[in-house]
Amino acid sequence: MAHAPEGQRAALEDLFQPVAESFDTMRRFTAFLAGQPVEIRLSHLAATVRKIGSAFPRRPVAHARYMTQWTQFVSGNGRDLDEGTMRYLCWEPDIAASDRFLVYLQGSGMEMTVRPLAGLVRSCQSKWEGPFPTSRPVELVRDFLDRYGGPSPVIWKWKSHPNAVLGTNGPEILGLSLVEEGRALRAFLEGWYLDSRSPFVHKVVEAATASCRARLAQPSRGLLELLFGELLVWPGWKLPLFKREIAELILHGAAVGQVREVLQKFILIHNDLGDPRVPANRMKWADLPREALNRVLLWLSENPFSFFDRVHQEGRGWTWRCRGEGPDEACGPDVSRSLTDQRGS
Repeated sequence: MAHAPEGQRAALEDLFQPVAESFDTMRRFTAFLAGQPVEIRLSHLAATVRKIGSAFPRRPVAHARYMTQWTQFVSGNGRDLDEGTMRYLCWEPDIAASDRFLVYLQGSGMEMTVRPLAGLVRSCQSKWEGPFPTSRPVELVRDFLDRYGGPSPVIWKWKSHPNAVLGTNGPEILGLSLVEEGRALRAFLEGWYLDSRSPFVHKVVEAATASCRARLAQPSRGLLELLFGELLVWPGWKLPLFKREIAELILHGAAVGQVREVLQKFILIHNDLGDPRVPANRMKWADLPREALNRVLLWLSENPFSFFDRVHQEGRGWTWRCRGEGPDEACGPDVSRSLTDQRGS
């Protein structure tokens, strides 16, 4: 066999050296990984799995046969519900939160996995008005939750705090927790897997607002930002309840100094309130207590425009702006952003 020329042998030797070094590096790295805990070796995979597992399950796709089967069952023309129908009906609040359905579900022997349990809890929270929180359906759903033994972080979060998500004082528990943690409202609701449209969440926001109001004697920047930049600009407020809360704040003994300043700015800039001296706003104040209106008029007479100029902004119409500041800085660096978003909606 002919030998390779000297130049080719030199070139091959030059190539072999970095290949050998790369192989040695890979061998040492493999040995290093083998000595590490699996959580470190597979950290990205573990994080991905946690993220997937923590995602809230989607509502099942509707199919006409589900409601047809339920109608037949209720009328006595059908004796049984199949599992697909039962899983779907867990997401229909008027059915899922009824004694008849839950008792049938309890005796069916169907395994309560993540999706039907999520539907049952959400269905209960969507009915969270009047005497419902103390009703038997809530007890039955709590029992389903307690018996869950799967790995879902969503259900374990609820199972570990049943009084917070299905207790009669659940909204108060979560409202207080929100204030003490000082988190953004949206992040807090997502962390508890709550539907922001449900009456349950309405009561959480109301409870958190009341908790903030109770702490106004010693207001911190974070407290004022939560109250005026998160809770009071929440779009889910029913107008009568919102105005009742505003009246409570106006008449609160702590509505002085910084609290009064921020509250006055908030009132003047809000779409559903505004300066009560402006004729166009008088009807907005008609359903607030006269005492609250008189107090705001007194504030404005003492210092009518020390904080504001009335300016016209393209696309927004007439609004208020702090003198010497930009239009988006009306209420401080954090509160103003939420107020500006609300004002432009």
